[in-house]
Amino acid sequence: MKTGNWQATVRNRAGDRYSESFPLKAQARAWGTEMETQAARGSMRDPRAGEITFREWHDRWWDARIVEPRTLRGDASTIKNHVMPHWADWEMRAVTRMDVQSWIRSLVEKGVGAAAIKRAYNLTSSIMRAAVDDDVIALSPCRRIDLPQIAVKPPQWFTTDQAQSILDELPAPWKTMCLLGVYTGLRWGELSGLHRHRIDQRRSRLFVVEVNTKRGIKEYPKSSRSRREVPLPAHVLEALERHIYRLDRDAVVFTTVTKGRAGRLLDDGNWRRQTWWPAIEKAHYFDDDGEQQLVPHYPPHSMRHTCASWLVQKGVSLYEVQHLLGHESFQTTQRYAHLQPDAHKAVLEAWERMETQLTIAA
Repeated sequence: MKTGNWQATVRNRAGDRYSESFPLKAQARAWGTEMETQAARGSMRDPRAGEITFREWHDRWWDARIVEPRTLRGDASTIKNHVMPHWADWEMRAVTRMDVQSWIRSLVEKGVGAAAIKRAYNLTSSIMRAAVDDDVIALSPCRRIDLPQIAVKPPQWFTTDQAQSILDELPAPWKTMCLLGVYTGLRWGELSGLHRHRIDQRRSRLFVVEVNTKRGIKEYPKSSRSRREVPLPAHVLEALERHIYRLDRDAVVFTTVTKGRAGRLLDDGNWRRQTWWPAIEKAHYFDDDGEQQLVPHYPPHSMRHTCASWLVQKGVSLYEVQHLLGHESFQTTQRYAHLQPDAHKAVLEAWERMETQLTIAA
């Protein structure tokens, strides 16, 4: 070439021509050989495809996604705040693994939370994997990336005295709903989306199929662990039967009761504000010293944690609890492992077997 560079040209099986120039003849020959090998294997890709910018590829990837509306809203916010400001104008082929690791480091230094960083990284990784699948890039740069650890908070749960005091303070229409929540571990959306015909009174079971969302009732996907059968204790079924005996077969079990607005789907925010928090603020219990205490200011989701905690303390296996609650990941259920009756038995027995114990003077 007049510029002094060396140019290599290859054609794929379809006859498409690709050229690339290099400062050294050996580089041009090596590139040509590699491209010819790929063409022979049928794996040759357009080397110019990687020139597309991250933003342009993201837009194509985004339009092809099939996810829930709520997930889309959260993902859009994460991409807008943490992904696009850094990657938007980069060429896809220019992003290296170290560039990704440096980006993660910059997010940490900005004070972005670990959970938000993980979500931003997972989305970026998905975008890059799709680019590999479409032969835009040869290899994803999102591999072996160190992410900040997410601190796992212990679950918030109520003791039996605390739960009873909450039930006592709830208005009559909601006592049954919360009793059901504590003894089944249903999510709030599952409780407020439960239909009359999903309750099998003869077998003392209910089936979790529908869920109440901000956009109305929807069914869980058939492949989701969230779609499940849940056993009902006798006293819970009895209370539930008193609540549903006048309802139509296809009716939603728990709906609004306000005069003039009865029968509507419950809104999570309104229900918390008008029902849950007032009951929590009034509820008291007596601690082990006989002192009256306020019930912990936990949200409705703590009924689900309470169900799991009580079962684990009574020796129910974490495997059974996982399936009862519909957890997708066993790691989610393992948060309750420390409550198992024998959780620290081996440790205590080891200390007791020591021949000599450390002591301090009385």
